[in-house]
Amino acid sequence: MGEKKNDMEQKFCQSCGMPLTNEILGTNTDGTLNEDYCIYCYKDGKFAQDMTMEQMIDHCAQFTDEINKQSGQNLTQEQAKDMMRQFFPHLKRWKNRLVMFIAILTYKKPLSEVDNYLSAHREYLAKHYAAGDFIASGPQTPRVGGVIMIKADNREAVDAIIVKDPFHINGIADYQIVEFTPTMFANDSLKSFLQ
Repeated sequence: MGEKKNDMEQKFCQSCGMPLTNEILGTNTDGTLNEDYCIYCYKDGKFAQDMTMEQMIDHCAQFTDEINKQSGQNLTQEQAKDMMRQFFPHLKRWKNRLVMFIAILTYKKPLSEVDNYLSAHREYLAKHYAAGDFIASGPQTPRVGGVIMIKADNREAVDAIIVKDPFHINGIADYQIVEFTPTMFANDSLKSFLQ
């Protein structure tokens, strides 16, 4: 005798990953139930919070104790975040979104020392332009650091790129990483290029 297949496969909110039940379905603009999102994420046809995927992960991680009770696991918040970072990119809200990062470099050493590593840093930049990781870069004015616009799937990918920068390896600069989701573009060709 074969196993009876479950009539309804478990669905998850396509924004926060919460298991969906009919009681917590989000709503469309016309008041009908939305079967992709929970009421906490999607109400009246729009997202309740305007946030990045990483901000959603931080938000959801505060419920780690509740997740542990429901799942029988004993995850730390960091373990829960790591699991979400693996799961969330497959959810509808985050799957095909364009995400960009800006790395703001601030020199920690005198310019004479910065210049000793400038050639190696430019080779590093050229490698990542060729790979399609970098969109634009250049020095700040006045020359206290630099800026790199990065196209990557997530913050971990950016961190993996940054640790290979000769400026990072040799303690030349500190890095501030800003994640953003572009929603407006100068023209459609720029949007297509970035995607």
